[in-house]
Amino acid sequence: MKNLLTGIAICIALLAGATGAQAENKQCLPIGGTALGQFFNDGKDVLGAMSGTWNSTRGTVVSEEKTATGLLLGMEHAFSTSAGGVVTTRDKVVLTTIPGSENDYGLDIAYTVVESFGHLKGYTGTFNSYGRINTGTGEAVVRYRGQLCK
Repeated sequence: MKNLLTGIAICIALLAGATGAQAENKQCLPIGGTALGQFFNDGKDVLGAMSGTWNSTRGTVVSEEKTATGLLLGMEHAFSTSAGGVVTTRDKVVLTTIPGSENDYGLDIAYTVVESFGHLKGYTGTFNSYGRINTGTGEAVVRYRGQLCK
């Protein structure tokens, strides 16, 4: 019995060491910056000029649901860097009505990477943004931040 427990303890120690080594080899890329977006096509599509990690974005609204406090959107985006890296995402967008302002909403987005290309190939993860959008003019101002790893 003592030999069995010793063997199990050794196996656990070896597995823990292997897991620790894998975690140490993980490469993470902090991301962050700002975006100025312009919605078009009756608010179904957006193009954005960006600063920081991303150079530009293009997005599409794939679902829309009214909520008690505003809207819940499903979106898909493609983000690119000036070095030729691209990630595509599937997103949950919460628009919260701003009282006293007919077309203005607070904006919170959770992005989940589904594919990555170029120098970002293999990177996955999530990042978030927050900001403001005017659905009358289609203009959005956003701050984004997060981390992608491979």
